[in-house]
Amino acid sequence: MVPGGLRMGSPALTSRGFVEKDFEKVAEFVDRAVNIAVALKAKAGAKLKDFRDYLDKNQVPEIEALREEVEAFAKTFPTVGFEKASMKYTE
Repeated sequence: MVPGGLRMGSPALTSRGFVEKDFEKVAEFVDRAVNIAVALKAKAGAKLKDFRDYLDKNQVPEIEALREEVEAFAKTFPTVGFEKASMKYTE
C-alpha cells in the first residue's frame, strides 16, 4: 500500500474553535510530517515494511519533537467527552 493523499475534516476542527490561523498551523504540522517521512524513506527504502522496520529500530528526534508540539497545540482546544488534564476519554 502506498497512500496517495490525506483527507482532513475541517468541520471537526471548526467545531473545536479553530480559526484560519489555526488551520495554517495544522498545515505546517502536516508539511513537517511529510518532510520527515520523505527524509526517512530515503534512509529506509521505498517499501512500507522497510520504513516501518526503520522506525522500530531507530529513534527519530524530529518525530518526537513534532509529536510534542502537536499535542501541546491540540490541548488548547476543547473536545467534548475528553479529559484534557489526563488525555483520556471521560465516561
